[in-house]
Amino acid sequence: MNIYTLPKGTYSEKATKKFLEYIDGDYNIKYCNSIYDIFESVSNGGLGVVPIENSIEGSVSLTQDLLLQFKNIKILGELSLDIHHNLIGYDKNKIKVILSHPQALAQCRNYIKRHGWEVKAVESTAKAVKIVAESKDKNLGAIGSKESAEYYNLKILDRNIEDYKNNKTRFILIGKNVNFKVLPKKYKVSIVFELKEDKPGALYHILKEFAERNINLTRIESRPSKKRLGTYIFYIDFEDSQEDLEEIIKSLKKHTTFINILGKYPVFD
Repeated sequence: MNIYTLPKGTYSEKATKKFLEYIDGDYNIKYCNSIYDIFESVSNGGLGVVPIENSIEGSVSLTQDLLLQFKNIKILGELSLDIHHNLIGYDKNKIKVILSHPQALAQCRNYIKRHGWEVKAVESTAKAVKIVAESKDKNLGAIGSKESAEYYNLKILDRNIEDYKNNKTRFILIGKNVNFKVLPKKYKVSIVFELKEDKPGALYHILKEFAERNINLTRIESRPSKKRLGTYIFYIDFEDSQEDLEEIIKSLKKHTTFINILGKYPVFD
Protein backbone atom coordinates (compact mmCIF):
# COMPACT_ATOMS: atom_id res chain seq x y z
CA MET A 1 0.00 0.00 0.00
CA ASN A 2 1.18 3.54 -0.75
CA ILE A 3 1.15 6.74 1.26
CA TYR A 4 1.50 9.90 -0.84
CA THR A 5 3.18 13.12 0.22
CA LEU A 6 5.15 16.10 -1.10
CA PRO A 7 8.78 15.65 -2.27
CA LYS A 8 11.75 14.51 -0.19
CA GLY A 9 12.97 17.15 2.21
CA THR A 10 9.58 18.80 2.75
CA TYR A 11 7.88 19.14 6.10
CA SER A 12 5.09 17.02 4.65
CA GLU A 13 7.54 14.14 4.25
CA LYS A 14 8.59 14.60 7.87
CA ALA A 15 4.92 14.51 8.95
CA THR A 16 4.37 11.39 6.85
CA LYS A 17 7.18 9.55 8.61
CA LYS A 18 5.66 10.59 11.94
CA PHE A 19 2.24 9.28 10.92
CA LEU A 20 3.80 5.96 9.89
CA GLU A 21 4.84 5.43 13.52
CA TYR A 22 1.14 5.20 14.40
CA ILE A 23 -0.26 3.41 11.32
CA ASP A 24 -0.73 -0.35 11.32
CA GLY A 25 0.52 -2.03 8.14
CA ASP A 26 3.28 -1.64 5.57
CA TYR A 27 3.22 1.51 3.45
CA ASN A 28 5.60 2.77 0.79
CA ILE A 29 6.14 6.53 0.62
CA LYS A 30 5.38 7.93 -2.82
CA TYR A 31 6.28 11.53 -3.65
CA CYS A 32 4.00 13.94 -5.51
CA ASN A 33 4.69 17.40 -6.92
CA SER A 34 1.60 19.10 -5.50
CA ILE A 35 -1.23 18.82 -3.00
CA TYR A 36 -3.65 18.26 -5.87
CA ASP A 37 -1.55 15.31 -7.11
CA ILE A 38 -1.73 13.78 -3.62
CA PHE A 39 -5.54 13.99 -3.55
CA GLU A 40 -5.80 12.58 -7.05
CA SER A 41 -3.53 9.63 -6.15
CA VAL A 42 -5.37 8.93 -2.89
CA SER A 43 -8.73 8.93 -4.70
CA ASN A 44 -7.50 5.75 -6.42
CA GLY A 45 -6.40 4.12 -3.16
CA GLY A 46 -3.84 4.44 -0.39
CA LEU A 47 -3.24 7.29 2.05
CA GLY A 48 -1.92 10.83 1.81
CA VAL A 49 -0.46 13.52 4.05
CA VAL A 50 -1.05 17.22 3.37
CA PRO A 51 -0.72 20.48 5.34
CA ILE A 52 -4.00 22.09 6.36
CA GLU A 53 -3.15 24.99 8.69
CA ASN A 54 -0.19 27.06 9.82
CA SER A 55 -0.15 28.94 13.12
CA ILE A 56 1.15 32.10 11.42
CA GLU A 57 -0.39 32.16 7.95
CA GLY A 58 -3.62 30.32 8.66
CA SER A 59 -5.34 27.64 6.62
CA VAL A 60 -4.03 26.07 3.42
CA SER A 61 -6.94 27.01 1.18
CA LEU A 62 -6.14 24.46 -1.54
CA THR A 63 -6.35 21.59 0.95
CA GLN A 64 -9.72 22.86 2.19
CA ASP A 65 -11.10 23.19 -1.34
CA LEU A 66 -9.93 19.70 -2.30
CA LEU A 67 -11.50 18.13 0.81
CA LEU A 68 -14.81 19.41 -0.54
CA GLN A 69 -14.08 18.44 -4.14
CA PHE A 70 -12.90 14.85 -3.48
CA LYS A 71 -15.96 13.59 -1.61
CA ASN A 72 -14.64 10.01 -1.33
CA ILE A 73 -11.62 11.19 0.72
CA LYS A 74 -11.87 11.72 4.49
CA ILE A 75 -9.60 13.10 7.18
CA LEU A 76 -8.26 10.08 9.10
CA GLY A 77 -5.79 11.68 11.52
CA GLU A 78 -4.00 14.86 12.52
CA LEU A 79 -0.65 15.90 13.96
CA SER A 80 1.33 19.13 14.31
CA LEU A 81 5.00 19.87 13.66
CA ASP A 82 7.25 22.72 14.70
CA ILE A 83 8.40 24.50 11.54
CA HIS A 84 11.89 26.00 11.35
CA HIS A 85 12.87 27.52 8.03
CA ASN A 86 16.42 27.85 6.76
CA LEU A 87 18.09 29.94 4.09
CA ILE A 88 19.73 27.49 1.70
CA GLY A 89 22.10 28.16 -1.19
CA TYR A 90 25.72 28.95 -2.05
CA ASP A 91 26.56 32.49 -0.93
CA LYS A 92 24.23 34.73 1.09
CA ASN A 93 25.92 37.91 -0.15
CA LYS A 94 25.21 37.07 -3.80
CA ILE A 95 21.54 36.10 -3.47
CA LYS A 96 19.05 38.22 -5.43
CA VAL A 97 16.01 35.91 -5.68
CA ILE A 98 14.50 33.60 -3.07
CA LEU A 99 12.49 30.53 -4.07
CA SER A 100 10.07 28.60 -1.86
CA HIS A 101 6.48 27.52 -1.31
CA PRO A 102 4.10 30.51 -0.88
CA GLN A 103 3.44 29.60 2.77
CA ALA A 104 7.17 29.48 3.58
CA LEU A 105 7.76 32.80 1.82
CA ALA A 106 4.95 34.36 3.84
CA GLN A 107 6.26 32.91 7.10
CA CYS A 108 9.66 34.55 6.44
CA ARG A 109 8.30 37.81 5.01
CA ASN A 110 10.15 40.17 7.36
CA TYR A 111 13.46 38.35 6.95
CA ILE A 112 13.20 38.52 3.16
CA LYS A 113 12.19 42.18 3.22
CA ARG A 114 15.18 43.14 5.38
CA HIS A 115 17.51 41.75 2.73
CA GLY A 116 15.64 43.27 -0.22
CA TRP A 117 15.37 40.00 -2.13
CA GLU A 118 12.87 39.23 -4.86
CA VAL A 119 10.70 36.15 -4.33
CA LYS A 120 9.48 33.39 -6.60
CA ALA A 121 6.87 30.86 -5.48
CA VAL A 122 7.19 27.17 -6.41
CA GLU A 123 5.20 24.01 -5.57
CA SER A 124 7.14 23.04 -2.43
CA THR A 125 10.11 24.00 -0.27
CA ALA A 126 11.97 20.93 -1.54
CA LYS A 127 11.33 21.93 -5.16
CA ALA A 128 12.89 25.31 -4.39
CA VAL A 129 16.02 23.69 -2.95
CA LYS A 130 16.20 21.31 -5.92
CA ILE A 131 16.06 24.21 -8.41
CA VAL A 132 18.89 26.02 -6.61
CA ALA A 133 20.99 22.86 -6.46
CA GLU A 134 20.51 21.97 -10.13
CA SER A 135 20.98 25.52 -11.44
CA LYS A 136 24.16 26.13 -9.41
CA ASP A 137 23.20 29.80 -9.67
CA LYS A 138 24.66 31.74 -6.72
CA ASN A 139 22.09 34.49 -7.27
CA LEU A 140 19.35 32.08 -6.16
CA GLY A 141 18.51 31.04 -2.63
CA ALA A 142 15.83 28.77 -1.23
CA ILE A 143 13.85 28.56 1.99
CA GLY A 144 13.42 25.02 3.23
CA SER A 145 14.15 22.38 5.82
CA LYS A 146 17.57 21.24 6.96
CA GLU A 147 16.69 17.79 5.55
CA SER A 148 16.26 19.25 2.06
CA ALA A 149 19.62 21.02 2.33
CA GLU A 150 21.27 17.74 3.32
CA TYR A 151 19.48 15.80 0.56
CA TYR A 152 20.63 18.21 -2.18
CA ASN A 153 24.06 18.79 -0.60
CA LEU A 154 23.63 22.54 -0.19
CA LYS A 155 24.75 24.90 2.58
CA ILE A 156 22.45 26.23 5.27
CA LEU A 157 23.35 29.92 5.17
CA ASP A 158 21.01 31.02 7.97
CA ARG A 159 18.91 28.97 10.42
CA ASN A 160 15.47 29.53 11.94
CA ILE A 161 14.63 32.51 9.74
CA GLU A 162 10.86 32.35 10.31
CA ASP A 163 9.40 35.64 11.55
CA TYR A 164 7.67 34.04 14.54
CA LYS A 165 9.29 31.33 16.62
CA ASN A 166 6.02 29.62 17.62
CA ASN A 167 5.62 28.47 14.02
CA LYS A 168 3.62 25.22 13.76
CA THR A 169 1.81 23.48 10.93
CA ARG A 170 -1.06 21.02 11.22
CA PHE A 171 -0.92 18.06 8.85
CA ILE A 172 -3.77 15.67 8.11
CA LEU A 173 -3.78 12.06 7.04
CA ILE A 174 -6.31 11.54 4.25
CA GLY A 175 -7.82 8.47 2.63
CA LYS A 176 -10.80 6.15 2.84
CA ASN A 177 -9.84 4.08 5.88
CA VAL A 178 -6.85 3.20 8.06
CA ASN A 179 -5.94 1.13 11.09
CA PHE A 180 -3.81 2.60 13.87
CA LYS A 181 -1.55 0.71 16.26
CA VAL A 182 -2.53 2.89 19.20
CA LEU A 183 -5.28 5.49 19.42
CA PRO A 184 -4.96 8.69 21.44
CA LYS A 185 -7.75 9.89 23.70
CA LYS A 186 -8.30 13.13 21.80
CA TYR A 187 -10.56 13.18 18.73
CA LYS A 188 -11.84 15.89 16.43
CA VAL A 189 -14.63 16.19 13.89
CA SER A 190 -14.43 18.39 10.79
CA ILE A 191 -17.49 19.52 8.81
CA VAL A 192 -18.20 21.85 5.90
CA PHE A 193 -21.55 23.46 5.16
CA GLU A 194 -23.39 26.27 3.42
CA LEU A 195 -25.99 28.37 5.22
CA LYS A 196 -29.53 28.04 3.97
CA GLU A 197 -30.27 31.76 4.29
CA ASP A 198 -28.07 34.85 4.10
CA LYS A 199 -29.65 36.87 6.88
CA PRO A 200 -28.72 38.31 10.30
CA GLY A 201 -28.25 35.55 12.86
CA ALA A 202 -27.91 32.74 10.31
CA LEU A 203 -24.49 31.64 11.56
CA TYR A 204 -25.59 32.17 15.17
CA HIS A 205 -28.09 29.32 14.85
CA ILE A 206 -25.26 26.97 13.88
CA LEU A 207 -23.03 28.08 16.75
CA LYS A 208 -25.96 27.86 19.17
CA GLU A 209 -26.32 24.12 18.48
CA PHE A 210 -22.73 23.59 19.68
CA ALA A 211 -23.00 25.98 22.63
CA GLU A 212 -26.11 24.27 23.96
CA ARG A 213 -24.28 20.92 23.87
CA ASN A 214 -21.16 22.42 25.50
CA ILE A 215 -19.03 21.36 22.51
CA ASN A 216 -15.75 23.23 22.02
CA LEU A 217 -15.06 24.57 18.51
CA THR A 218 -11.35 24.53 17.64
CA ARG A 219 -11.63 26.29 14.28
CA ILE A 220 -14.23 28.11 12.21
CA GLU A 221 -13.46 29.59 8.82
CA SER A 222 -15.28 30.78 5.73
CA ARG A 223 -14.28 30.22 2.11
CA PRO A 224 -15.86 31.63 -1.08
CA SER A 225 -18.54 29.26 -2.39
CA LYS A 226 -17.34 29.92 -5.96
CA LYS A 227 -20.98 30.28 -7.00
CA ARG A 228 -21.20 34.09 -6.88
CA LEU A 229 -19.48 36.98 -5.14
CA GLY A 230 -20.38 37.34 -1.49
CA THR A 231 -21.51 33.76 -0.85
CA TYR A 232 -19.53 31.47 1.44
CA ILE A 233 -19.16 27.98 2.79
CA PHE A 234 -17.99 27.35 6.34
CA TYR A 235 -15.49 24.90 7.78
CA ILE A 236 -15.76 23.97 11.44
CA ASP A 237 -13.55 21.71 13.55
CA PHE A 238 -14.82 20.67 16.96
CA GLU A 239 -13.73 18.40 19.77
CA ASP A 240 -15.47 15.04 19.79
CA SER A 241 -17.87 14.72 22.69
CA GLN A 242 -20.30 12.27 24.24
CA GLU A 243 -23.04 13.75 22.06
CA ASP A 244 -24.37 11.63 19.20
CA LEU A 245 -22.70 12.92 16.01
CA GLU A 246 -25.71 11.98 13.88
CA GLU A 247 -27.95 14.01 16.18
CA ILE A 248 -25.63 17.02 15.91
CA ILE A 249 -25.61 16.84 12.12
CA LYS A 250 -29.39 16.44 12.05
CA SER A 251 -29.80 19.61 14.13
CA LEU A 252 -27.51 21.54 11.76
CA LYS A 253 -29.21 20.39 8.56
CA LYS A 254 -32.26 22.58 9.14
CA HIS A 255 -29.98 25.63 8.86
CA THR A 256 -27.90 24.53 5.84
CA THR A 257 -28.27 23.79 2.14
CA PHE A 258 -25.66 21.03 2.48
CA ILE A 259 -23.39 19.65 5.19
CA ASN A 260 -20.54 17.16 4.78
CA ILE A 261 -18.59 15.36 7.48
CA LEU A 262 -14.95 15.64 6.40
CA GLY A 263 -13.82 13.23 9.09
CA LYS A 264 -13.92 12.08 12.69
CA TYR A 265 -10.30 11.39 13.55
CA PRO A 266 -7.64 11.02 16.26
CA VAL A 267 -5.23 13.84 17.07
CA PHE A 268 -1.65 12.69 17.63
CA ASP A 269 0.90 14.71 19.60
